[in-house]
Amino acid sequence: MGRLSRRGFVQLSGAGLLAAPLLAEACQAPTPPVSSTSTSSAGATAQTSKTSVFPTYVPVGNGPKPDYPSIGPLYEDGFDNYPPNPAPAISTPPGKGGRVDITTIALFPPPTPYDQNPAWQAVNKQLNADVQFNILPSGDYAVRMATLMAGNDVPDMIFFWNAPGATSAIGALNGAPQFIESACADLTPYLAGDAAKDYPYLAAIPTSAWTNSGAVYNGKVLMVPLHRHPLGFPFYKNDNIYDTEIGKDYTPKDAADFKRVMQALTRPQEDRYAIAQTNIAIYYAALFGAPNGWRLESSGKLTHMWETQEFKDGLAFLNDLWNAGVFHPNTLTYTSIDASRGDYAAGKFVIWLDQFGNGWQLFWRKGLQSSGYNFNIIPPFSAHAGQKPQFFLTGGYLGATSLKKASPDRIKELLGILNYLAAPFGSAEDLLLTSGVNGIDYSLDPKGNPVLTPQGNPDANFTPWKYVTQHPAVIYTPDIPNYASTLSNAEHTLIPFGVRDPSVGLVSHTQITKGAALAQPVTDGTTDIIAGRRPLSDWDGLIHDYFANGGEQIRNEFMQAIQSAR
Repeated sequence: MGRLSRRGFVQLSGAGLLAAPLLAEACQAPTPPVSSTSTSSAGATAQTSKTSVFPTYVPVGNGPKPDYPSIGPLYEDGFDNYPPNPAPAISTPPGKGGRVDITTIALFPPPTPYDQNPAWQAVNKQLNADVQFNILPSGDYAVRMATLMAGNDVPDMIFFWNAPGATSAIGALNGAPQFIESACADLTPYLAGDAAKDYPYLAAIPTSAWTNSGAVYNGKVLMVPLHRHPLGFPFYKNDNIYDTEIGKDYTPKDAADFKRVMQALTRPQEDRYAIAQTNIAIYYAALFGAPNGWRLESSGKLTHMWETQEFKDGLAFLNDLWNAGVFHPNTLTYTSIDASRGDYAAGKFVIWLDQFGNGWQLFWRKGLQSSGYNFNIIPPFSAHAGQKPQFFLTGGYLGATSLKKASPDRIKELLGILNYLAAPFGSAEDLLLTSGVNGIDYSLDPKGNPVLTPQGNPDANFTPWKYVTQHPAVIYTPDIPNYASTLSNAEHTLIPFGVRDPSVGLVSHTQITKGAALAQPVTDGTTDIIAGRRPLSDWDGLIHDYFANGGEQIRNEFMQAIQSAR
């Protein structure tokens, strides 16, 4: 689900009215198709630089053969169809028959209650554990988590979602680093180095997810990450319109050419425009060479994208596009990402920015169902001809799970359960966790793909196993023709231009406590400048206030953290 980081999208993007709903859905896994039937609060803390503390990475060696194999840790395996004859990956149930309480976030509607949910019951039977969830609504997740961390009733597992504003899962909530160090188990003896091989499917989680999530913190392994691909938000095009009118897979030569393309695509008399987002300044700034959040200079200083001329150039370009009339008139009145995404799928605008993977499949599926439209990426390009393009990478994780302090035997039991939840894609365990019980929650199509029944979504897909931990991300959505090959090709196009944010995986306590409030005037001002409601000359004042009121402290804390990690 996936970071530019998520902080990068909401707080560095210059988010407009669509920022919050777009973030919420960007973090969700998609709904499958349904058939008709202890640190000081004054500074930043880095994770340890001792690489031996990290779990030894051992990829699964006997998994199903992908149709589109990964060529490195930033890439995903791709599958056209679900692997045939799923075999069990775990021979002995990890649980000891007792209750296991898990607190996680609600990124889907509530699941079918346990006593009516055959999929949930079947997983518990295989685990030999009575797993029960406390699912916190996303709208008040932070408040409910603050209450949990302030109390004495710590559940067996807690999933820390990578909330907007966080640079790591351990820094996602105010007080989280201190709470996790004091109230949660130190997993170092069980997962550091080769010890992780006792839990082979946790050892198969890429090292980058452990690093970037902050799961290894202050020299200790404190959490188990939930891996996602590291790609952010590409430019997408409606193939049916763009390729016909501009040229098949045409890549703009520079900013002026991109504007020409947008003007050619805009036909107000047909209620069709080029674009409809103001919450995307970060990606236009990327065209001009701005950093992905922060840039680490050779001097050791961090430079924030907002204080660069490249970001201002991106804002000026967006305002020029606004004045050119290429934005859809509804741009500032959309109240949900679903509405704007639906209009994109219907062809009311032709170019769109959305999450790689989940977001892509959501609007692609809508387009196929309503208008027969297909969608693909526009390859990276630069605002200046001859300048190397860049594509902003995320941290490649969605959150991480901590365990309650307990006896060694209990910790091993809980890690065994997490190891089960991370069973490989294509295994019998994975099929049960994602699709439920055959004949009740899903049936197999002629190619062996599970197709959920109406009961399958609330039974299996909505039970939040995937928001505890899961196997490494793969590309698999069989109901969209050529989905796996298209996304695999896109990864090969985007990743070579990838740029990361050096603050990812680190903790700034000022960012945790004040980051969102500090950023809000800037993000509001960004939309106002794009839409011509404020002059570009106001930008310098907005950025001055950001740094004067706390942004400089955030910079210094991240610089301290980077130095400590070396």
